[in-house]
Amino acid sequence: MSDACTRLGSVSEALPRAVIVGGGTMGTGVAAAFIHQGWMVDVIETDAQVRRSLSSRLAGLMQQSVSASSLAGRLRACASLAEVQWQHVQIVSENVFEDLPVKRRVFAELAEIAPQGVPLTSNSSTLHASEISLSSSRADSIMNLHFLMPAHLVPLVEVLATPEVATEVVDRVWHIMLAIGKKPVRIMQALPGFLVNRMQAALMREALALIDAGVATAQDIDIAVRYGFGFRYAACGPILQKEHSGWDISHKLYKMVFPTLANHAAPPNVLGRMIAQGRLGMKTGQGFVKWTVPAMTQERARFNRAMNEATEVARGRPDDIEPDWQL
Repeated sequence: MSDACTRLGSVSEALPRAVIVGGGTMGTGVAAAFIHQGWMVDVIETDAQVRRSLSSRLAGLMQQSVSASSLAGRLRACASLAEVQWQHVQIVSENVFEDLPVKRRVFAELAEIAPQGVPLTSNSSTLHASEISLSSSRADSIMNLHFLMPAHLVPLVEVLATPEVATEVVDRVWHIMLAIGKKPVRIMQALPGFLVNRMQAALMREALALIDAGVATAQDIDIAVRYGFGFRYAACGPILQKEHSGWDISHKLYKMVFPTLANHAAPPNVLGRMIAQGRLGMKTGQGFVKWTVPAMTQERARFNRAMNEATEVARGRPDDIEPDWQL
């Protein structure tokens, strides 16, 4: 693959197009989400080796849903934004490192080269668009659009716009997400971690604190979540689940439990000890679990299979009716 944009097949140029900046794990997943719904995608990646591997990595994500020839026709791998053909581009998704100066440079270039009216979105879950767009001439187009990993499978996307972004632009991004099969949620306040990561962090703080206190093992905590309330969450979220069971029961329980929950300002000690020992999970061969190469391969295959099956559950049935939410 040369330094210029490369497409391996031919396809109608009139199809809607997304520009994905960054061809790493998240960028590839986001690209797959668009391609799966028939979009053309330009992936901007400065690393030549990463660009060369893009087609094979995407093919692995897409599996049997898109043929090799169709994938080749919908994908262009580019070394720079200057090589993008902006006709029919409807959205830009930035997926580079979580580094504010790097992101600001990307969006400064986008502000100069992207046509007016094209939403410029960041996949960051830690840096708010107001920080990224500071002093930008296109602050009215820059917003957060956070996909969850694996981005090609997890339906949820978090939408967070600054006051400078017009409602029409936010609505357009919202409808694009619906068009590619995603479930967007709108976040009204820019808090650290946005919505999903805040709730995950609350759960993880309690889980690690329970391990620290010797209440349960890491394995049993995973079993409790996966086969307990996590199992129910495949059918409904925590609020709707309590609509089923009754808020009065929950209120009595929470009066007893809330005062005893972990409220440490720092991560629990068990996590600090693991980091100090280099036990980072699969990337170092051990976390709470000891990983061999065959074990990692088997677990990733199981995880991907389960995620694909969960995706079918999350889609629901055509005759499913949305509850009449009041707040």
